[in-house]
Amino acid sequence: MGISYHSYIGATVDQLPQLPCSTSGHLSLSTPVGSCVDKFGRVWLADTAHNRVLVFDSKMDQILASFGTVGAGPEQFNMPFRLVAHPDKNWIYVTDIGNFRVHILSYSESLEIKTVKIFGNEPEVALRGPNGIVVHNGKLCVADEFYEGQHSESRLVIFSEDGQFERTIEEIVPENGGDTVHLLWPQGLSLDKDGHIYISNTGFSTVVRCDWQGRGVPFSATGKCYIDGLALSRGVTVIQNRVLIPGGKANAISVYDLNGQFMGSLDGFFAPVQITEFNDPQTMLITEPFLASLQKHTVNLATLKGGKSRSTKVLKAIGDERDNPGQLHFVTSVVGDVTQTQSGYSSNAPLLEHWIEHQLTLQDQLLKVMQPPGLPSWLSIALSAQTEWVQRWQQTMVRVFLNDKFDDPEDLLWMMDSGNYQLQATEDGKSDSARPISLPMLPGSLGIAALTPNKPLPGQLDYSVPLLVVSNYLSGIVTILQYNDTLGELVPYTVFGGLGTGDEQLNQPQGIAIDPTNNDILIADSGNNRICRWRLSDTGGPFLVHTFGRLGAEHGEFHTPSDITVDEQGQCFVTDQNNNRIEVFDSHGKWLRSFGKEGYGTASESFLLPTSIDHENGYLFVSDLVNRAIKVFNCSGEFLESFSGFGADRDKGQLWLPYLLHVKNNKVYLPDCALNRVNVYQFNI
Repeated sequence: MGISYHSYIGATVDQLPQLPCSTSGHLSLSTPVGSCVDKFGRVWLADTAHNRVLVFDSKMDQILASFGTVGAGPEQFNMPFRLVAHPDKNWIYVTDIGNFRVHILSYSESLEIKTVKIFGNEPEVALRGPNGIVVHNGKLCVADEFYEGQHSESRLVIFSEDGQFERTIEEIVPENGGDTVHLLWPQGLSLDKDGHIYISNTGFSTVVRCDWQGRGVPFSATGKCYIDGLALSRGVTVIQNRVLIPGGKANAISVYDLNGQFMGSLDGFFAPVQITEFNDPQTMLITEPFLASLQKHTVNLATLKGGKSRSTKVLKAIGDERDNPGQLHFVTSVVGDVTQTQSGYSSNAPLLEHWIEHQLTLQDQLLKVMQPPGLPSWLSIALSAQTEWVQRWQQTMVRVFLNDKFDDPEDLLWMMDSGNYQLQATEDGKSDSARPISLPMLPGSLGIAALTPNKPLPGQLDYSVPLLVVSNYLSGIVTILQYNDTLGELVPYTVFGGLGTGDEQLNQPQGIAIDPTNNDILIADSGNNRICRWRLSDTGGPFLVHTFGRLGAEHGEFHTPSDITVDEQGQCFVTDQNNNRIEVFDSHGKWLRSFGKEGYGTASESFLLPTSIDHENGYLFVSDLVNRAIKVFNCSGEFLESFSGFGADRDKGQLWLPYLLHVKNNKVYLPDCALNRVNVYQFNI
């Protein structure tokens, strides 16, 4: 018995022409995280999932240099994450999180980049997840995100500026007394003008302030050395005498003064991570990893008061759309299976397709010219989404006229390409084989399951092709799609749900499963902390059967259930994500048992945010997010086998942010929304 990596699906578009070259049309980023500005005003960016560091001119019009390849050598990375520039020397520090180390890179005015030193992976230090990094007065502080202390706490590690290990900080002791503050999954770091360290303490959704000895420095507004009440803290940056916290509010950047008083929020973002102060007044760089872009914004933070919200102005955004043939963007779920016997997708008129793509590119350029440079970020994003929506529709119509479609739609692997607002499919599972197969989907489409009715439903166009059930995280709507053979596309059949807390409403639905005993649709209603069971009537109309579960940690209660699977006996297995366990129910929603416990571990029943679950032939497969592991159990909850690997090396099947897995014919399909690919694993009994 064993599980091993097999292959991946999702074209990689990372080749650059001879440098320097224009950023426009040449730059397909993959989940970029860190950024900084060097002594010559040039912008450095960690193109994280492409395992390289890019350098741009100060206007971000030109790509000047690319440094690094995937690997563990002296000029190689496995997920370069955060960057910081030395204040005096021509050095850039890069946290290489997948290789558990830190690089010091030197650079010249002519951009000759060399490795000065690599450190942090020595046995006496053994970084487990170097993330945020700051430098001050000859000292370097690194947030070790996945370090496991005695009580599973994380830590900060202090080095000299040239990488000599000095000490660790494993708890923050408030200087005015009070309870000790522990760290859990710290990510971004920042400094104020006094050299105090600000820590994005992601696991506790707080931002902590301390000195270089680990003494907590209280905020006068609260008397505590941390800011709480945050939705999340993906990072932290101190600029313009303000503390900026990406993710402090959903789709926003929370802003506090240095006393810890909430001033308001900057809206119009998706999931911002890194904020970097730029050389121009009131200007900052912001990475949007899941939008695959680096953006330059301007805003006067002094005008943000009274807890109000406002938008920034987008001055520049770089990163081409991830919509090349075969490319995926924020892929979240899959269903179906692939074989090696299919003939594949065929295009009847490639020259005409090329002409159409050229026309769409010209249209896109025209629309961008029409948008003023000071356009508010929320409006810019809305217009971009609307433009992309129109283009998707046009491309679909082109394929209809050209009669381009899959030869055998009954046997496909379907993939939810959420960032491109569409479903893609493949017949042969090759890395570049994904092709669009749906009309434009609503933003927020997430989970997917295949439903084969026991008999044809009224209005069903092709009974031989399963219906696809799709959850939408943002709207709470579930759409059932059917295959239209004339179009060669999936089109809506019916919808149900809607955002809310009522019996027939959903809030942030994620995973979906079909009960094999009766074809019921079960949905992980995450925001309502429950499971909903729906059924299609003989006339094709959806209706709610029942719900079960509520918020809590007792038997039969949930804290953000994220996925569900049902075995041949009708038993329901649920990933109770924030309770770090799997809960088991009968077909009536009665709790039977639970298994799993909180903790680190890749070869055990320990879970840290188990995200997804599926089953086949009496085996359960669980995606354990923080442990970056696929764990195999029997249906009694006994651990059997696992595969694990944290990083962005596509040849090793490594994982960063795996989402909703799918198992079929002893193959495990695990989409990674940060690596923009679907990893395929083989399970051998």
